[in-house]
Amino acid sequence: MREMTPNHAGGGAAHFLSVYMQAPDITALTIMRHDLCAALWRQTGDTVTLQRYWEFERFTGLKHHRLPLRRAETARAFLDDLLAEEGLSLDDMAAVWGTPHLSTDAEFAKRQVPAGHTVHSMSHLFSAIGMDWRLLREGTILGLALDAGPDFQLDTAPPEAIYSGCVVDRGEITVFPIESPGPIWLLARGRFGREEGTLMALCSATTCSVEFDVRSLVDELPFRTQAEVFHGADTLIDRTLAAVTEALATPHGRERSRYDPRFDLVDNVQSAVMKLLEEASFRIVDRTIDRLTAEYDLDLSQTHLGICGGYALNCPNNSRLMDKYGFRGLLAPPCANDGGQALGLGLMALHDRAATAVGDFRLRHAFHGRQRLRTAEALAQFAPVVAEAGPFDVGQVVTDLITEPVAWVRGPAEIGPRALGHRSILGDPRRAETKDVINRMKGRQWWRPVAPIVLEEHAADWFETDRPSPFMLEVFRGRDRTRDHAPAVLHLDGTARVQTMNAADDETLHEVISAFHALTGVPILANTSLNDRGEPLVDSAAETLNFCVRKGLRVAYLGDVRVVLRPDAGRILDLDAPHPRRDELFTREAARWSALWSEWTAWNLSPASLFVYAWNPRLRDAVDPFSATGARTVEIASSAFLAGASDRERRFVAHLVRCFGPTADPIRSAASDDFVGGG
Repeated sequence: MREMTPNHAGGGAAHFLSVYMQAPDITALTIMRHDLCAALWRQTGDTVTLQRYWEFERFTGLKHHRLPLRRAETARAFLDDLLAEEGLSLDDMAAVWGTPHLSTDAEFAKRQVPAGHTVHSMSHLFSAIGMDWRLLREGTILGLALDAGPDFQLDTAPPEAIYSGCVVDRGEITVFPIESPGPIWLLARGRFGREEGTLMALCSATTCSVEFDVRSLVDELPFRTQAEVFHGADTLIDRTLAAVTEALATPHGRERSRYDPRFDLVDNVQSAVMKLLEEASFRIVDRTIDRLTAEYDLDLSQTHLGICGGYALNCPNNSRLMDKYGFRGLLAPPCANDGGQALGLGLMALHDRAATAVGDFRLRHAFHGRQRLRTAEALAQFAPVVAEAGPFDVGQVVTDLITEPVAWVRGPAEIGPRALGHRSILGDPRRAETKDVINRMKGRQWWRPVAPIVLEEHAADWFETDRPSPFMLEVFRGRDRTRDHAPAVLHLDGTARVQTMNAADDETLHEVISAFHALTGVPILANTSLNDRGEPLVDSAAETLNFCVRKGLRVAYLGDVRVVLRPDAGRILDLDAPHPRRDELFTREAARWSALWSEWTAWNLSPASLFVYAWNPRLRDAVDPFSATGARTVEIASSAFLAGASDRERRFVAHLVRCFGPTADPIRSAASDDFVGGG
C-alpha cells in the first residue's frame, strides 16, 4: 500500500479513516464481516470531529452489506471514491485503521486489546464508552459488548474471551470476559425466518404466553465461549419451542396461555417463544451486571451504562436495565450493531493516540451520514410525475402531515439502522390508521409499530420517562393522554420506542413538531424508516421519489424542496422495484466467485478448510496456503480441528460452507437473513 501522509492544510487539521471491510484476500470468501462501514475523522488541535460516516448498504442497496472486494487495489479505489465526496483521498489520511491490507497502523489494536480478548468486542466497547470523552476521563462506566460473536480479522491469536465487558474509572479501563445473549436472537432469526427487530416487536404484540421455568434452564447454561453460547442458544430454543408447541396443541392449553385470537397459530407460537427467550436474555445480562457490581464495588447511581453490540438494539432491555439498576445515564450509539464497528475502531485508535486524554469529542447526534441527495437531477428524472416543486414552509408541512404521511429527507443521513428524522416517513400520530397506511406502504405486518418523535421538553407528559432518548434505543409506556391523542405510535401493549428531540438535535424538525404541537396540542409525530421491505434506508432524492411513486406517497420533502406528485404517478411510470443503487463494483467481484474458489480448491484444499483457516488467526497469519507446504499445513490443521470438534462445531462449519461456499450465490448470501457470523 502506498505511503500515506497527513494533510496539514486548513489550520493543521489531520484526517483519519477507520474502515470495517472484509480483508481483501482469499479469506474474503468466508464473508466474516457484515454491516460494512467507514468513518472519516478530523482532528484540529484537541478537537476531534466525526466528519462523515458511510454505511455501505445505503449506496449498494445490499441490506446488512457483507459482500467483499477481493483485491486490495479495488478496495483502495472504492475508498478513494468515498473520500472524494469530502474533497480528500487516501493519500490525505494521517492513518487508516481497521482492515487487513488496507490499514497503515495495525499496532493500535495490539496495544489496546488485552490478551485473550478480541478486537471486535473491544471495538464495540469503545463505540459506547468513547461517545463522551469527558465521561471517559472523569466518570465511571460499566461497558457491555453484547453481540453474537467476533469476526477475528484483526486478532493475532485465538481468543479466550469471545465477549468482553469493562469498567472505566476516571480513564482507567479494566477489561474482563462476560456472557452475551446475542446468539439466542441470531439463532431465533434463523429458526423462525424473521429478523431480530421483527421478533422483538412480535414478542410484545400478542398476549400469548406459556409458563416455563426458563430461568432455571439458563442457570444451567454458560454463555461465555462460542461453543457454549451456540449450544446454549440451541438448547433454549429447542426446549422453549417444544414447551410452547405442546401447550398450544389443545384448547385447554390455548386458554391457559392467553392465546391471542388476533394472530394466527404461527405468530402466537413465535411470540410466546420469544417472550421466554427474552426472559432468558434478561437473566444472562442481569447475572453479569450483578457479578460485576459486587466484584468492582460499583455504585450504579454514579455509573453510566455503556451498552453495545447487536443486542443493544433491544429497547426493552435497555430501559429495563436503566430502571432496575438506577444507572446514572445510558451510553449507547445509534449504530450499536456491527454498523458501528468503524465508529468503535476509530475511537479505539484515537484513544491509543492519547487524543481522549485531553481531546474534545461527544457523539451529540446521529446525523453524520451522506447528504448527496442530487435533488435537481431527481426532479428532472421524475418530471413526468411531478405536479409541483416549491419551497419549504413549516406551516405547509404541518398541513401536509395532517392530511397524510409524507416522505421526509433532509440533511446528512442518520447512522444506524433506525430512521431518526432525516430519512423518514412522518405522519399524524392522532389517527390510528396512520400506522396502518404506513405498514401497507412498507409491506409490513399490521401489528408492526411506528415510533414517536416527541419534543424532549414534553416527553415526560406523554410517556413514563424522566430521561432523554435521542437514538430511539429505549421503550417507555404511553400515558393515558397518549393512548387517547396519539394512538398511532403505541405498540399493542401500550409502550413505544421513543425518540426525544430538542432544537440542538435538529432545529428544523424541532420547529415542525413545535408547529404541529401548537396547532393540535400533540408534541409528537409518527416516524418510521423510509425504505421498502428488505431495502436499506434511502440515500438519495431519486430513491425517495421512486418509493413515493410505487407506494402512492403524494408529498416528499427533499431538503428545502417540497415535491407533490401527480395522483396517477404510479400508472405513468409503473415502477416495480426500488431505484438502482451503486452495487456494480461489488457484484462484479461476486461474478468471479467460482474462479476465486477455484484458486483455493486447486491446491486440493476443501471448502471447509478455508473457514477453519480464516477463523484461526495463528494459522491464517503464519501460513501462505498457496504453496505446496502451506496447502498441506492448512489441510492437516483443518482436518485435525474437524476431527476433534464437537458435533455442533462441525455443524457450524458445514453451515458456513452451505451459505458461503463455492455453490452458494454470493449476492444472495450477502443479503441473507440465514447468516451466522459476527454480532
